[in-house]
Amino acid sequence: MRFFQSIQAELTKLKYLPILSLVCFALFSVLGIVLVAHYMDVNNIAVLDKNPWLKVWNAGVGMFSVFIANPFVIMLISAAVFIEFQSNTWKYLYTTPLSRTHLFYSKLAAIIFFIAATLITLSIGLIMCGYALNFIFPEIEFSYHTPPVFELLKSFTHTIISLLGVIGIHYFLSHRFKGFLIPSSFGIIAFIVAIIIGAMNKPLALYYPYAYPIVSQEHNMFRTDAVGIIDYGWINNVELFSIICFFFFIVLANVLEVRKQIN
Repeated sequence: MRFFQSIQAELTKLKYLPILSLVCFALFSVLGIVLVAHYMDVNNIAVLDKNPWLKVWNAGVGMFSVFIANPFVIMLISAAVFIEFQSNTWKYLYTTPLSRTHLFYSKLAAIIFFIAATLITLSIGLIMCGYALNFIFPEIEFSYHTPPVFELLKSFTHTIISLLGVIGIHYFLSHRFKGFLIPSSFGIIAFIVAIIIGAMNKPLALYYPYAYPIVSQEHNMFRTDAVGIIDYGWINNVELFSIICFFFFIVLANVLEVRKQIN
């Protein structure tokens, strides 16, 4: 029960203006680009016997996973941990009866929940984009087709899994460095490299966690046939590597945090 209360407290901390601004930027960037792109290319949306929602879904998921997901997670985690350093509250938190492990994992759980809530909000926004396009161009006939909500949520679930490696690395880095600049700068540089590696269509992407959101699903933006992706059914080897990377860095960060001396 106390763990859930701690998560709720951490979620309250995330209602921080820079973080809320980051969320709004991520959402409006994806939704704006999808809406404008489809508005300008409306003739290619309506295809006989095909659900027009699928094109909107694929564009939204692809835009977020390839160009927004990494920077969003990097900045979010850096800001969420920096709040404690900025207000110098670690000393206070570690004097409470709650263990350091309890505090460590409650913040992590709140961050993951926050990311999931953002993706759910993005899903709702994509539905609204579809109906907005249908209002402007009724001939597209969005209203005659059922929005594949399950497929959209499934795609975003895979996006979260592919992001776990990045989440683990940056949660580790954000606890190791007191400032906001170092972990966020490292992450943005790593993201730029990930775009290059993802576009190379080489097995190197399997060993670079920042490339996982880019190559784990087919987004029709980069070729991934030579990466070496193995599908195990509901999950593939890229997502499996992401999970392994996540647990490695989270456990390591937790051990170091427990042993850290607070002056």
